[in-house]
Amino acid sequence: MTQSSPMASVFRSIAHARRSANRFQTNRTIPKDIVEDVLRSTMRAPSSFNLQPTQIIMVQDKSLKEALADDVMLGAGNQYRVRDCSCLAVFLGDLEAGKRIQRILELEKKSGKRHPNYLAMMPLSSSFLLGEGHAATLAKNIATDIMSHSKPMPKIESAREWSYKNTSLIAQSYMLAATSHELATTPMEGFDPRRAMEVLRIPDRYAIPLMVATGYDYDEPSETPTPRLDLKDIVFEDEFGAPWRK
Repeated sequence: MTQSSPMASVFRSIAHARRSANRFQTNRTIPKDIVEDVLRSTMRAPSSFNLQPTQIIMVQDKSLKEALADDVMLGAGNQYRVRDCSCLAVFLGDLEAGKRIQRILELEKKSGKRHPNYLAMMPLSSSFLLGEGHAATLAKNIATDIMSHSKPMPKIESAREWSYKNTSLIAQSYMLAATSHELATTPMEGFDPRRAMEVLRIPDRYAIPLMVATGYDYDEPSETPTPRLDLKDIVFEDEFGAPWRK
């Protein structure tokens, strides 16, 4: 292997150390400064047009975790992880991300980092790509499918698909940031989102792609990682189906 930079070595150790915890130590509190450092690193995740269409609810209250475990989570494993973890990070995807455009545009202008041409086209381009409403999404896709025969055009996703995709990026950053502080995490999608919305008083504007239990691992880290497919089973070279060559 080509000699790697110190930064690559650090990231490699974090990426390989991350694991989904089966159990968490009970009655452990994560220091506030560590939680905030994890969150500040998390917020550096990329998003389409920098719209950052995500909210995070950090559930630390014991009674709320009990309510979520009893009434929301599916399966005994997820239930006791929610009860025992120090904090439950609930990730929300904004289904009305167009309402963020003006605020983000103002921040971009103040930063001075964007070209004037980008700032001029950003509101229209981002609004067009946001598939808010089934009728609007259908109409845009019909138009872009026709135009795609003559020039490259985007495929318009539903608001839910788009927000879930962007929220997944920030959730992965969260788990890696937590791992850098030797915290354990477990991403979970086994829950009733309708009940979760009610317990956490979440407006209908948002959806819940996933929750991440966070805390201190009950078990000692295993030297044997969970299995992964080989590179050749996942990665192609240049075109679909072409073997990846070392």
